Amino acid sequence: MRLFMALLFIATVVPGCSIYKAATAPPPVAVDNIKPGSSRAEVMPIFGMPKTSDMVVSNERTDVYEFVDGNHEASKLRIIPYIGADVFTLGLAELVLWPVEIALLQGSEGRAVVTFDQENKAKSVMVTRKDGTPWQSQKEVAGNASPSSP
Repeated sequence: MRLFMALLFIATVVPGCSIYKAATAPPPVAVDNIKPGSSRAEVMPIFGMPKTSDMVVSNERTDVYEFVDGNHEASKLRIIPYIGADVFTLGLAELVLWPVEIALLQGSEGRAVVTFDQENKAKSVMVTRKDGTPWQSQKEVAGNASPSSP
């Protein structure tokens, strides 16, 4: 029976640890800071290296970026209840916490297509979710959550 319990404990904790996933979750991406007129040097630190970069005849460049927009750094405090749950349940909480962490709390995948002019200034910026639906910034989400006035 002890061997079974030890194997059950290892099988729930080793494959995926919610504490580790929460600690290494991606940070938020400042999508709202990129607007037409932003330089390529301002875009790359936010979105990272472009996945593709095409130069057209008119010396315009189109970069496609893929990124993961995570949660605020303070949300990593969820590690504290995870530790408590793991200790209290002898690791069985991982059966619930790890799938929840993977499915809901690892950020949203996005894609940005930025066209730059000859001077490497953004002419157009289009940000979408990875599936192509429009990107909704954190400001828009907060604005939609506020109660509307009559």
